[in-house]
Amino acid sequence: MSTSLSYEEPPLVLLLIFLSFIYLLNVTRSVADFLFHGGVVAEIVLGTIYGSPLAGLLPVEWEASFTVLGYTGLLLVKFEGGLSSNLPMLLSNLPLSTICALTGIGLPIAFSLALLHGAFGYSPLEAFAAGAALSSTSLGTTLAVLNSVRHAASPHLKSPLVTTVSDATSSSSSSDAGGHSPEAQDEVRAAVGDQDCHSLGQSRIGTILISAAIIDDVIGLVIAAVIPALTPAESASSRTDKGELAWTMIRPLLSSAFIAVVAPLLSRFFLKPLFWYKGLGELWCAPSRIGKPWGAYAFAKSENGWGAEEHADAVKVFIMVAVLSAMAAITNYTDTSMLYGAYVAGLVLSYVSKPPLGAAQKHDPAPSRSECEQRSKALSFEQTFSRRIGPVQNYIFLPLFFASIGFAIPFLDLWRPIIIWRGILYSLLMCLAKLAVGLPILLYGPLVSHVPSVVGQMKRSASSLSYKTKWAILRRVHWLSAPMPSASPGTNLEHAATSEGIDQKDEGGLTSQPGSRPPVGGTVAVESRSATPRSPQEGLADIRAATFMGVAMVARGEIGLLIAQLARGDTSKGKLGLLGEETFLLCIWAILLCTLVGPMCLGYVVQRWGTKIHTGRWA
Repeated sequence: MSTSLSYEEPPLVLLLIFLSFIYLLNVTRSVADFLFHGGVVAEIVLGTIYGSPLAGLLPVEWEASFTVLGYTGLLLVKFEGGLSSNLPMLLSNLPLSTICALTGIGLPIAFSLALLHGAFGYSPLEAFAAGAALSSTSLGTTLAVLNSVRHAASPHLKSPLVTTVSDATSSSSSSDAGGHSPEAQDEVRAAVGDQDCHSLGQSRIGTILISAAIIDDVIGLVIAAVIPALTPAESASSRTDKGELAWTMIRPLLSSAFIAVVAPLLSRFFLKPLFWYKGLGELWCAPSRIGKPWGAYAFAKSENGWGAEEHADAVKVFIMVAVLSAMAAITNYTDTSMLYGAYVAGLVLSYVSKPPLGAAQKHDPAPSRSECEQRSKALSFEQTFSRRIGPVQNYIFLPLFFASIGFAIPFLDLWRPIIIWRGILYSLLMCLAKLAVGLPILLYGPLVSHVPSVVGQMKRSASSLSYKTKWAILRRVHWLSAPMPSASPGTNLEHAATSEGIDQKDEGGLTSQPGSRPPVGGTVAVESRSATPRSPQEGLADIRAATFMGVAMVARGEIGLLIAQLARGDTSKGKLGLLGEETFLLCIWAILLCTLVGPMCLGYVVQRWGTKIHTGRWA
């Protein structure tokens, strides 16, 4: 057997196929983004055409290699999402994210059971497996769409702010009978700069979206691990060992929860102090500047030419590769998603690299705001990722990922009449199920506005009731201790009690009328105030955020295809799964249409509303 590969010149046909495939992936994405915000759709369609479903121009070995490269791009997308997230904001909004995630998981399964089992007559296990496949969310697709519309949306994001500040500056300058003052121009520049820096992914609604999609993926992986044990072929052996099945279900959840708890604690109490111990992290990860060398030993000497931006970026890329590889390995060997590990790795690096507040030493003066911003920018792993890895990811890895989704679509089998109309109906229902994820966002505002007032009113009612009870007891004790008056023939007890309540006086001399609230401490209690009504701007902000949340969760992708394929089984080897042929094709219809329609709608929403999506409480 040969121990080496003989080097030969590749055939011209294969070279042309490969080059045209890579080139057309990027060209069609740009054209589709410009026309209908559907660059992801164009890449999936091109993968279907070039791959096995239609033309079969790509060899099967190439499709497997492109799938590996594409999944690498997906890992990098999740990692970049973690780098751009805010760990404290993520933890503070975790309950709301969990509610959104559970809504996005429960409704697809419930709707699938209602339609596939109740209306179409498929078995409950088939309906459950189909709903489980459609309960996942393609966060990679969502993040890719947000990245693709970010540059196109920049003029839209700037114009309202510049107009507003310019109008204010014009009014102030007209009153002074002069032009724009330098202070006003500086204010405009600062406002525009702040607006550019505040991205949608770093906002509150963006953080809730990312964390909810991550929770969906984790639970989807748990369901994917359970589905093989529910197949009829393995049901007999599964019944004999229920403990193994329970451990199969619980282990991914336990490991995911353990990582979610340990990672923030490890970052806070070990990694961040280690990174900033004697400025070690800033010494190697930030380029040299005045008063700050780069590295140590011979590297710290400026005459040697070390300390440029590319040298600091090389160190940060090494750290990113090490942390990402470690977290991917940990999550893989604990039966959790590697995508989850990639996101946690990005979160950890984003938190660790933030400069601590205050001076580095006790005798040093506190740094100014501009100095802190300069240090943060120099240490930013996100910017290094954009400079060094971003071009390869955007032009090679991500296009291959979406093309690999096209490789897995059984295109010709989808066009039977009964599959078409049922698949479209099921797709619409699955879109509605994910759009409903925006309902917790929509209801959050009214609950926050009215629940505190209702709780306060209940507390005041409880305290008032307690005081009335005490008042009645004191009256009864006083009545029992007083001498019993002689009852005249025309007097009854009810009339006596009523006359006693009419002119009853307390120690402060205040008269208590029937039905009135007893005085507290000689003062009249203040009536509970009604809840402050929400302004129309707050309601519109909630509607925009809820729409963005629901539309962003519509796209399915890699996890849905994985669960559907596991539930389908390997028909070539005679291994049948939970999904029959028809239900499997219905799942493919729903995954395909949701992945095509979701990114286009999301791109339109972001282009249409821009920064209005993350205003108010969602900023």
